[in-house]
Amino acid sequence: METERFQKNERAVKHVRELKEFYQHAAVYIGFVIVLLVFKQTIVDFILSNTEVRDSEFLYWIHVNINLIPFIWGAVVLSHGLYAYRSKLMPFKDWEDKKIQELMEEEEQKQQSTQWE
Repeated sequence: METERFQKNERAVKHVRELKEFYQHAAVYIGFVIVLLVFKQTIVDFILSNTEVRDSEFLYWIHVNINLIPFIWGAVVLSHGLYAYRSKLMPFKDWEDKKIQELMEEEEQKQQSTQWE
């Protein structure tokens, strides 16, 4: 009984830690994206003023990378969130457990009724 309670506590502590890490990851992502988008033109101007390259393809490459970073990182944050909330994303898990328990009880009742006959 005590070990089962301890195991449940350990799982709960682990789950809370995972949620906390996700919230921290999401906060850093949001902060970084805001800074990146606000200072996008400043970043491009800084790169252009410190390099000799004036090629239009290079400028396109810079803009694509600045715009793709939030999307790629956003996909990572989304997958992190799905992992952290995986228990909430399984609405049928309780139903499965209840159905399994119900079927096991029915099987036990059948066995008991056949024993008495």
